[in-house]
Amino acid sequence: MRSHVRVETLPKVRAGAWTLPEVWVRALAVVLAGAVVAGLVFLYLWQGCSLTLLRAQRAQYILELQRLERERAFLAVRLQQETGIARLMERAKALGMCPYPPERIIHLEDDQGTGP
Repeated sequence: MRSHVRVETLPKVRAGAWTLPEVWVRALAVVLAGAVVAGLVFLYLWQGCSLTLLRAQRAQYILELQRLERERAFLAVRLQQETGIARLMERAKALGMCPYPPERIIHLEDDQGTGP
C-alpha cells in the first residue's frame, strides 16, 4: 500500500535541539532579572505606603482617645458638681422644699458597678 501523502511536501525535521543565540539568552536573563528586581521594589514601596497609612490611622486614634479622655474628665467633674450637696440644696430650695442639713443626707454607693 502506498501512502497518499507525498514525502517531498513534509517539513524536514531538524536533527539538533531548538536553541537560541547567546545574545538572546543573555537579553532574556537581563529582562527576567529586571522584572524580579522591579517586583521586589514594588513590594517594598507598597509595604512602606501601607506602614505610613497604619501610622496615620494610629495617630488619629490616639488623638481621638485623648479627646475622649478630656471629655470624660470634664463630664466627671460636671457630674460631681451637679450631684454635690450644695447643688442638691439649691435645687430643693428652688422647688420649695425644705432642705435637709448636710448631716441628714446619705450617699448611696453603687454596689452593682454600673455607674461612672
